[in-house]
Amino acid sequence: MRVQFFKKMFNGEMRDFARIPVTDTKDILETPVRSTDVQRFPKEWAEYKKNENKKITGTLLDTLPGISEDKKIELELKGIQTIEQLDKAKSAILQSMGDVYVSLQKIAQLHVKANSKSSTKKTQEKKDK
Repeated sequence: MRVQFFKKMFNGEMRDFARIPVTDTKDILETPVRSTDVQRFPKEWAEYKKNENKKITGTLLDTLPGISEDKKIELELKGIQTIEQLDKAKSAILQSMGDVYVSLQKIAQLHVKANSKSSTKKTQEKKDK
């Protein structure tokens, strides 16, 4: 595992955080980003900042029933940023993260299915007019 940068709510505001693995242990340091972190990991920081302003297409995970901020962050660190991406995510990855993520995927699948039915219904209503 390598260092990962992400956004997290801290004291009422969104802040940049770093998740840094501790060498030769299973421990991980999770801390607000410090200037030393940016200096130690310039490539990862540049990649994070480059991707920070990319436009996300789909329904944000915030709107998924039952998801907490911490679980949302864990999914985002795996590259899953929308409900649609969670719907299509490989179940093996989610199983390795824990049963709760498999349950969240099932909720996402129901959400996507419900939205596709409602959009199909709206399209049919427009055609009927």
